[in-house]
This record gives sequence, C-alpha cells and structure tokens, in this order.
Amino acid sequence: MNQISCARSTYRLSVLISLIIWMVIPLITARAQTTLIVAPEGAYRTIEAALRDAHNGDVIEVHGGVYPAPLLIEKSVTLIGVDQPVIDGRGIGSLVLINAPGVVFQGFVVRGSGQSLPHEDTGIVIQAPQVTVADNLLEDVLFGIYFADAAQGTAKNNVVRGKPLEESIRGDSIRVWYSNDVSLIGNEITHGRDILIWYANNIVIRQNHIHHNRYGLHFMYNKNAVVEDNRIEENAVGAYMMYSAGLTLSRNQIIHNRGASGYGIALKDMDQVRVFENTFIGNAVAIFLDNSPSLYDSHNYFSHNFIAYNDIGLTGLPSVKRNVFQHNTFLENYQQVSVQGRGNLLGNAWSQDGIGNYWSNYVGYDRDGDGVGDMPYRAEKLFESISDNNPVLRLFTFSPASQAIDFAAAAFPSLRPDPKIIDEAPLMKYSIPVQIDSPGQGTTLSSLAGTGLLLGIGALVCFFGLRSRLQSSAKRIVNIAATTSKTEQKVPLT
Repeated sequence: MNQISCARSTYRLSVLISLIIWMVIPLITARAQTTLIVAPEGAYRTIEAALRDAHNGDVIEVHGGVYPAPLLIEKSVTLIGVDQPVIDGRGIGSLVLINAPGVVFQGFVVRGSGQSLPHEDTGIVIQAPQVTVADNLLEDVLFGIYFADAAQGTAKNNVVRGKPLEESIRGDSIRVWYSNDVSLIGNEITHGRDILIWYANNIVIRQNHIHHNRYGLHFMYNKNAVVEDNRIEENAVGAYMMYSAGLTLSRNQIIHNRGASGYGIALKDMDQVRVFENTFIGNAVAIFLDNSPSLYDSHNYFSHNFIAYNDIGLTGLPSVKRNVFQHNTFLENYQQVSVQGRGNLLGNAWSQDGIGNYWSNYVGYDRDGDGVGDMPYRAEKLFESISDNNPVLRLFTFSPASQAIDFAAAAFPSLRPDPKIIDEAPLMKYSIPVQIDSPGQGTTLSSLAGTGLLLGIGALVCFFGLRSRLQSSAKRIVNIAATTSKTEQKVPLT
C-alpha cells in the first residue's frame, strides 16, 4: 500500500510540475509588442526591412510615401498606414499578398495592378485565416480583394475601383473563394466585374455601396449568407444568386440595374430564401425566379418589399412554385408580373392567412374597410400575355393597339387569357419599408414619379400625338406623384 501511495503522489507531483511549466514558460518567453516605423526618412526605409525585423504580434507603422509592389506579408503583424502611403505596382502583377493568419492591413492606397485575367492580377490577395483589410483605397486594379481559402476574414470600409475596361474583361472587385465566415462591411465597390462569392458559407455582406459593376453580387454554391442594408445600383444586374440555400436578403436598396438582363435580383436554384423589407426601384425586372426553390420540401418567402417603377415587377419561369408572397407593394410597374414561357405562376402563394399584397392596378373595393380587397387581384391582361411571348411588342405598351386588345378581351371573355397569378386578399394600402435616398443624386419617390411623368408625356407626344390620351395619362401620373410625395414618413409594417 505504501508503494501504491508513493506512486500516486509521484504521479500527482509530476502532473502539477508539468502544469506549472506549461503556464509559466509562455510568460517567461513572451516579449512586449514592438512598433516599427517605416518612413522615407525613418529608421526603416522599406516595408520589407521592417517585416524582416518584426515578430508575430508587432505593429508596423508606415508613413506617407510611395512603396513598390509586390508586398509579401508572411508574419502575423499589424500594418497601419499613416497619411495614406501608396503601394504602387506600376501595372505589373498582384500588389499585396497576405500569407500569415491574423494580419491587419489598414490605411493604405493600393494601385496599379497588372491586367492579366489568366494570372488574376489583384490588389490584395489573402491566403490565411482571420485577416482584416480595412480603410484602404484600391484603384486601377484588375481584381480588388481576393479571399482565397481564407476563412474568418473581414474587408471593412474599403473603396475598390477597378480598371477602366469593358465589363467582360474586368476582374472581380471582391472574390471570396472557399472561405467561410467572411464579412464584407461598409465598402464602396465600383467599376469592377462582380462581387463573387463562390463555395463559401456564412458570409455577411452589410452596408456596402455597390454600383457601376457588371453583377453587383454573384453567388454560387453557398449556404446561410446574410445580405442586408446595402445600396446596389446602376449595375447591369443587381444580384444574381445561384445554387445556394439559406440566403437572407433584407433592407437593401436595389435601384436602376438595367443591363442586358437588368434584374434587380435573380434567384436560380435557390432554396430556403427570405427576401424582406427591400426596395426595388427603376430596374428592368425587379425580381426574376428560375427554378427557385429547387427542392420539393423547400419554400422561399418574400415579404414587405417595395417594388415600384420597374419595367416588370416580377418575372419567373412557369415551372416556379412554392414561393410565398405577402405584404409586398407592387406600385406602378409598367407590368406587375410576367411569365417567361407558356403557363402561369399559380403554384406560388400570393396571400397567406388572409393577407396578400398591394397592387397599384387593382380595381376592386373594400366594403368592410378591413384593408383587404373584397375581390381577388387577377393578372390576366391579354396584351401582357402576348408581349410575354414576344417582348419586342412592349414597344406598344400604352398605345391604342394595346388598349384595343385589352378592351376586346374584357368585352369578349373567350379572348381573355388564363390568369398568371391570383391574389385572394389584395391590400388596399402600400407601405415603404426603408428610407429611400440616393447619395449624390437625390432620388426620391416623388422625383422618380416626376421623371416618369416627363418620359410618359414625351413618349405619348412623339409616338401617338393624341391629346386626349396625353391629358388623361399625365393627370394619372401627377396624381401618383402627389400621393407619393406626401409619403415622407416610414409606414409601420404590419
């Protein structure tokens, strides 16, 4: 027994000594954080010299000046730019390559990458986890910021301006590839190709201004992304989301995306999507649906979105089913709903629990005053059905020909097409989910209505010269403008 007790005591003592050594050695070997200064007339004249002497955890403070690229960072340090030091590539290759975890790169101007698409010449390439790139200006770069197998990274408050090239030969402003848990917050992204999120999960895209690109956002093979409070405008396509699941798209302003496709957002093979409290204004098509959701046990939900003054509010393939629409506002779109192909969109729910959507061209009534129309809303205009199959005929929208066709269908029910959608509980009032503003342009609902007034009048005068129709159409648009201009406060969501 004494031998057993002695052995136990020896074992406990050895464990205790090992624990003490494990706790004390890091304290003994730890060194204080050091700040190294790089300046044209400082102790370190180049960033590379400071990196050679730096240890993990050190801070390198780089003062104003022009420093050559490429800059290779292979230690876990913090680089802080003072007075906007410039990393200049002079048109050759990639500029900043970060290969160490935990690096902070902040306050620099990064400019002049190469122009090779095969080599993916990039402003900042990140190939390690937990890297933060913040408060930088990237200009004249082919690709902007590239997270390549670099999880838990952050790009915050950067400005990324691409090279002045045609859209097809630009690089991606931001690319996230095989990099989970990346956050893109408060950036301005312009004159690039796409913000491409590819094989990456749990991405957060918040409070960015994304404009004058090809695709504002381009998703493929992702899960559980959150896209909120962004302004996405003046792109060929606002956001094209493909082959992904669990997307939340909320409180974004998606405005005037009018390229060859011109979608505000497009969802292809997207499952378990929630789209709510977004504003869609002035797009060629506000929302496009293609095989979304793709799984039979999946539903997508659209609620409290403000969809106004677009050419088409929503379009989808006739095979699209299991989307739920409730509390959305469809206000003065040239065409509220379109179907690409023969068929309809009746496989989707256009109301739920006795609450549907607001349609500005609804001609029903609300006898009991409960805010819900007593007659269903039906999208069944003959001219719209014809122009869905022959889009070139939209040139004659609002013309006597289109009105004659719709009058004939109303007078002779045998000519009336099958409805594209039926909303059993249309709302009588619309609501605006977010404050609508436009930095530098002052776009408001009333100004858009005024623009619509001028364009409508001009089109009618040029093409038809019908004064009586002009007066009635102008009066109608003026009434819309007066109504929307009075809507200054956010309407509470129900």
